[in-house]
Amino acid sequence: MNHYIKLVNFEVKRFSKLFLALIIAVVAAQIFGAIITSLHYVSNAETTMLRDQMTVSDYIQNYGAYSLQNFLFSEYFILSVVFAAALLMIYDFFIWYRDWLGKSSVIYRLLMLPTARRNVYFAKLTTILLFVFGLTGMQIILLEVVKQITQQIVPDQLWQADSVIYIYSTDILNLLYPQSPLLFVFYYVIGITAVAVIFTSILFERSYHLKGIFLALIYSVISVVIVMVPVIIQTITDYFYRNEIYLIVTGFSILTTALAIYLADYLLKRKINV
Repeated sequence: MNHYIKLVNFEVKRFSKLFLALIIAVVAAQIFGAIITSLHYVSNAETTMLRDQMTVSDYIQNYGAYSLQNFLFSEYFILSVVFAAALLMIYDFFIWYRDWLGKSSVIYRLLMLPTARRNVYFAKLTTILLFVFGLTGMQIILLEVVKQITQQIVPDQLWQADSVIYIYSTDILNLLYPQSPLLFVFYYVIGITAVAVIFTSILFERSYHLKGIFLALIYSVISVVIVMVPVIIQTITDYFYRNEIYLIVTGFSILTTALAIYLADYLLKRKINV
C-alpha cells in the first residue's frame, strides 16, 4: 500500500502543473464567458426596450429573463467543459507513452520498483480519477462564482433565480452530477471502464508492438461489445425497465474493468521486460 501511495503521489506531481494550467484556462474561459453573455443580454435588453418602448415586464414576457441557463448553454461553458474532458482523454495515453518515449524511459524504473507491477497501473488509473473528481468539484465552486458575477451585471428586474435542481438538470451538468445515486454509479463506472480499457489497450501495443495494435483494437471492440450486450438485448426485446438496464450495464462494465485489470497485470508481469 505504501508503494502504491508513493506512485500515486509521483503521478500527481508530474501532472500537477498541466492540471493547474487546465484549471486556470477553464476558470478564465467561464468567467470571461459569464461577463460577455450577461453584458450582451443587458445591452440587447436595453436596446430593445428603448427601441420598442417596452417595459421590463413586457421584455421579460417576450424574450425571457436572464438566468444561469443563458450561460450554461453558451459556447464558453460548453467548449470549456469539452476542452477539459478532451485533455484528460488525451492524458490517458500520454500518462503511459511519456514513460516509454521520454529520454529517461521512466517506465523501466517504475517496473523495477520492489512492488507489484500492477500498482503502476492502479496508480495511473487513480491519478486520472483524482483529476476528474478534482475538475468536477472545482466546477461546482466555479458555477457559484459565475452566478455572483452575472448577478452583479444583470439588473435585479431582469434576473431570474433558478433552483439548484433546475440548474443541474441541464444535459451537460446532469452528466457531471447525476441526480440519482444509480446514475452517479452508472456514469462513473462507465468512465472508469473506458479508462481501464484504454490503459490495457496501450499495454497490448507496448507488449506486441505492431501486432499489438491489432490486438488492442480487437480487445477494445470486444470490451465495447461486452458492455453493450444488455443494451443490444433491450433494443431487441424491450424487456427491462430503464433502471434495470443501468444496473445490468454497470455490472457488465465492472466485469469488463476486472478483465482489463487481469490482462494488464498479465502483460506487465509476463510480456514487458526490463
